[in-house]
Amino acid sequence: MGDIGKRIARKIGGAIVNYNMIEDGDTILAAVSGGKDSMTLMYHLLRKEASFPVKFHVRGLHIKTDFCNCVKKSRMEEVLSSWGADFDMLYVPVLKRIKPGEKMNCYWCSTQRRMELIKYAGKHGFNKIALGHHMDDMLETFFMNMAYKSELSTMLPVLKLDRYPVTIIRPLAYVKEEEIVRFAETLGLNRLVCACPYGKNSKRKEIRKIIASMADTGENIRENLFRAMGNPVNRYLPKP
Repeated sequence: MGDIGKRIARKIGGAIVNYNMIEDGDTILAAVSGGKDSMTLMYHLLRKEASFPVKFHVRGLHIKTDFCNCVKKSRMEEVLSSWGADFDMLYVPVLKRIKPGEKMNCYWCSTQRRMELIKYAGKHGFNKIALGHHMDDMLETFFMNMAYKSELSTMLPVLKLDRYPVTIIRPLAYVKEEEIVRFAETLGLNRLVCACPYGKNSKRKEIRKIIASMADTGENIRENLFRAMGNPVNRYLPKP
């Protein structure tokens, strides 16, 4: 696994403990797109399943759509099987669900896939869904929500859904994308690229550049920004 794998494992363990993400007896459905983030998540959850003092079970689910065949499915299945992972494949006709006059976009697709994950989890008795969002994803969402929605909000490491008996967890919350890239290279996961033809969100790319320019001024900038999201000083924040 190497040093980078051990570092990621420690960060995942820290996030699980600090946010009480996984409890005894949990059945976790891990969303596996086939990209570096979700495959890194699945790899480490499988090892936590075998060694963690808290007993839980994880199973992967890959959602295949009617417009994107960007992942080499046979290679992904081969890798997951070599890890001893339990996983299923689910076909979702996202394009066919678009209403007349509307266009395909990332938000629509993610909403459709998220709902299918939730329905699948409920139908098969999973109480938690693990997503592969990492620290950079959460920071980018925070900055985007500030810039375009005028609110201080982001993806949460743990989110208990109000309308469904399922909790969303993000075990990679402490892990930076560059660490995942390096880890993926060591295992050859970088060959399993998921390059969705609709996944060109210019706003997110611009925010990513802003955060990257800030991070260039110090190696702990990303970590400081992440901690700041959970450390508001309300006395020095203006009221709306």
